[in-house]
Amino acid sequence: MNKETRKQRIEELKRKNLKKQLEEKFKCLCAPITDFEFLTSKEIELRFQNVFSNDQDPQIRFRHNLNRIMEEMSFLQEEFGAYRNEYILLDQKEILPSYRLKLRFKDFWNNLNLIADFLNLEDESSLFLFTLLGHKKNFGIFIYEDEYGLDHILFWKENF
Repeated sequence: MNKETRKQRIEELKRKNLKKQLEEKFKCLCAPITDFEFLTSKEIELRFQNVFSNDQDPQIRFRHNLNRIMEEMSFLQEEFGAYRNEYILLDQKEILPSYRLKLRFKDFWNNLNLIADFLNLEDESSLFLFTLLGHKKNFGIFIYEDEYGLDHILFWKENF
């Protein structure tokens, strides 16, 4: 086996190991959710990059506060009620550096606190960043903390 092939094989094994660790941690912390998978692909990455390049202004802005973020997420349940049975993709760069978590939107809403624990959303050590996208349909929620300690919530949905 040449050096380059060996290097690629090691990288592949690292990715598989990371995926296995994420799955085990998710099963442990979010036991009620059984319909999920961790995905990675160039297409999914491009979709997430397009969200970050969107010039739309946030609808909600406030001083950084995780409890307020969780409250706002709860209020958004009604706003996104029509999408409850759709699959979503979650991204949180620090916890999911190579993968996106795919699960049903209703499982996300019903287990919001468990998912927050899985994603370490209470960790105040770095800037907060969280993205949720519809897997097939065009809807999503983008939450980020800027360098001044303000949280911004941006959300969009297609009209039925």
